[in-house]
Amino acid sequence: MFRLVNNNGLSYYVIESFEKTGLVKHCFTTRQGGVSSNEYATMNLRFNCSDKKENVLKNYKIICDEIGVNYKDIVLSKQIHEDNICRVTKNDCGNGIVRDNIFESADGLICNEPGVPIVTLYADCVPLYFLDVKNRVIALSHSGWKGTVKNIAAKTVKKMTEEFNSDTKNILAAIGPSIGECHFEVGDEAAQIFRQMPEGVVGKYGEKYHVNLQKTIENQLFESGILKENLTVAHICTFCNSDLLFSHRKTNGRRGNLAAVMELKNI
Repeated sequence: MFRLVNNNGLSYYVIESFEKTGLVKHCFTTRQGGVSSNEYATMNLRFNCSDKKENVLKNYKIICDEIGVNYKDIVLSKQIHEDNICRVTKNDCGNGIVRDNIFESADGLICNEPGVPIVTLYADCVPLYFLDVKNRVIALSHSGWKGTVKNIAAKTVKKMTEEFNSDTKNILAAIGPSIGECHFEVGDEAAQIFRQMPEGVVGKYGEKYHVNLQKTIENQLFESGILKENLTVAHICTFCNSDLLFSHRKTNGRRGNLAAVMELKNI
């Protein structure tokens, strides 16, 4: 399960199955415990907005200090709702936070080197965590509805197997907090796209179609070879819990960003 940790006003989630391995430092942030204000209150991790850069950097330092990660080593990317997955190394540490972002299009990051904290950002889209417990490989992927249609989840698993010789039976996966079917209303065109997907899950609420992104991705992960017992699903809706989590739809875009953070330990 995703377990909520509270420490002196700072709140974040950890994945118990990942925590038990002792292999990674990780978290999924909430909006509580930072220094930002107004619509960004308080733990905003989004740079491309009107929040002050020094606030965002301070927020990164707060959460990274909490989980034992050096915030200046974080690797960020430019997420554009595609299915590109970039392999990162120690040479990329600081990308997008203390130096220019060289990843023009990467909604997924993958790494097998200890001491390299990878980060992906969210405010309704689906955070995906992966950990190969045998070969020690980590990955984070950002799966919005477009990334879900492009099956970035399965493509992340495939990259782990092809580039790092991962065996799917050794991969732990997790689906983090994101907008739920209850509030993810889509138009007829998007609904039709999901209805044509073998793994797509579409429901109808009155006259409106709603897509269950989490269940769709769950189906994709099982199809890619992830074992049922190795998958953790948060079942937490960002829209329903907007007091704790940023939601783009709930606020009509007036919001900060949450972050998935993960780093392999030096063991």
